[in-house]
Amino acid sequence: MVIKKPISKTDDISTINTPYKILVEGVHKTYLLGATAVPALRGIDLKIKPGEFTGLMGPSGCGKTTLLNLIGGLDYPTRGKIYLDGQDMSRLNENQLADLRRDKIGYVFQFYNLLPLLSALENVMIPLHFQGTLSKRARKRKAMELLKLVKLDERAHHTPSELSGGEQQRVAIARAFANDPSIVMLDEPTGDLDSKTGIEILNLLRDLNRKGATFIAATHDAAVSEYCTRIVHIRDGKIVKGLEVSGLKETEEMRSARLDLQAKYKEKCEVEILKTVRESIKDHNYEIRFSKIREQINPDIISNLPLHFDDLMAELVEKEDIKGKINSGVLYISKERSNLDD
Repeated sequence: MVIKKPISKTDDISTINTPYKILVEGVHKTYLLGATAVPALRGIDLKIKPGEFTGLMGPSGCGKTTLLNLIGGLDYPTRGKIYLDGQDMSRLNENQLADLRRDKIGYVFQFYNLLPLLSALENVMIPLHFQGTLSKRARKRKAMELLKLVKLDERAHHTPSELSGGEQQRVAIARAFANDPSIVMLDEPTGDLDSKTGIEILNLLRDLNRKGATFIAATHDAAVSEYCTRIVHIRDGKIVKGLEVSGLKETEEMRSARLDLQAKYKEKCEVEILKTVRESIKDHNYEIRFSKIREQINPDIISNLPLHFDDLMAELVEKEDIKGKINSGVLYISKERSNLDD
């Protein structure tokens, strides 16, 4: 895609003081199809805080992907301003915008966009090559660490054609994190995946979001909404409030079945957690790292939870199913008040 900067723009960089990671003010985007002007966005105002996982939801053609591309610096708005970390992106020239994308923004596309002749490892190394700050050995080491993060290090030397759809999406996610982005753009992250694989990807994204990056996902998959901290509904190029947005991927029947399944996995996980805690108490171990508890639980159970594992641990302590306290990923069990050692 060739991005042409509007002639009226200058190369001056304007900045503002703002507590928001992303600030969108009165943004319009109009495309020309021949002699016909087609409005894609019609006055968008949006504020996104650092660390949020924001979902842009709505049916196909509503403008959510257009907004995602504008925020991600892949295009310029026709009118209005977009600030990233207080910097007015609309006043950046093409080279400055490319530097911003390289240094601050990661992208995960619906159809993965992996280079077919390169291995998973080599695909993840691509952004590191353009960043130009690491040696080849250091780039390879970091790419392997990222593949391990998405649990795909054992498939590092396989090409995309040798990977499943879910595995290819994991490679794409690892690649998106290669430049240590402060904001990650996700375009239909579950759109080409079956429901089970989609949930696994969403759990992975939720875990990565908790590491600090700001996430923005454009989707028409209602399942994504339960993994976001906030949902923005878009229809006909405008943000809508208090209205049902039609055209979503998930029906009420599908949602009910998914929630029932997740509830069962949550129950199974609670049983396994309590079992592990009891065993620890029998061994007179009253301090357990969450990571040690997770190791004892089937990964399929973890990947299908309706909430983060750490949040489930906190919930069990809050309900006093486990008598103790939590600090920095460690469970401290109360010796006197524990009701699990019988």
